[in-house]
Amino acid sequence: MRILVYLIISFLSIGANSKAQSKKAENSLLWEISGKGLRKSSYLFGTYHFAGKDFIDTMKVLQSKLAMADAIVGEIIIDKSMAGKLIPYMLMKNNFLDKLLTAEQYELVASHLKKISGYDLKMFNSMKPVAVQMTMLQFTAPKTISETNPALDQYIQDYGKANNKLIIGLETIEDQARVLFGNSLERQKELLLKGVKEEEKNKNESQILYNNYIAQNLEELAKLFAKMDSYNKDELDQLLKNRNIKWIAQMPGLMENQSLFIAVGAGHLLGNDGLIKRLRTLGYTVRPLATN
Repeated sequence: MRILVYLIISFLSIGANSKAQSKKAENSLLWEISGKGLRKSSYLFGTYHFAGKDFIDTMKVLQSKLAMADAIVGEIIIDKSMAGKLIPYMLMKNNFLDKLLTAEQYELVASHLKKISGYDLKMFNSMKPVAVQMTMLQFTAPKTISETNPALDQYIQDYGKANNKLIIGLETIEDQARVLFGNSLERQKELLLKGVKEEEKNKNESQILYNNYIAQNLEELAKLFAKMDSYNKDELDQLLKNRNIKWIAQMPGLMENQSLFIAVGAGHLLGNDGLIKRLRTLGYTVRPLATN
């Protein structure tokens, strides 16, 4: 369930190969935050929520900073209560997909879902269109996670818990749910149908983003995010900019007397509204670190 929540935020992926070794230093996914009177440095790491922990297994510098941190910070605290908290936001009230969609539209979505997952759309009849869209993306986006290769965000928090580190969430699952599932049903329906009709385009874009995450090429990722046309400016601001503003307001107090390892979707690091630029604007020194 957590994966479905995150996927729409960050279309990035990973796989360990030679591209990661030839990255430019300024394009690292790991950044040190220091200065402005901080007693200890903190670290900012851009994740892809479908990337497995094997990506960072050989990153000695990253592993060292993770071990040194006093606290682990994520977008949310990942725990067993998440699914129950999400369900009310994912379900429609007094409506169903076979009523919201025309017969032709319903068949289009049902056929696509069956093809990529084997699931019958009837199983999702009471779910909001965006929840169905996220379910579909789970089967089409590049990913490396498995039962033995947990997602980066999950692994980092599990590591923190196992080593008695404080785990901090920058927002609640309810905060995320309101952003992800808050659009009107008509707009969600529009985006669901667009996603099905543009299947090949979406696959190609996801693969390009996957490749650039592998290369830790934040410059190219920023360009790709700027070109994405699935969501309008207000929707993208809700997903990225507005959340960054809320997160950045918390960080100075959290970093003041302890070292943080902050792991959030790499999309939140990018551009003028990203966390790197905002931290620098506040007066912190933020520099990229080679991960190996």
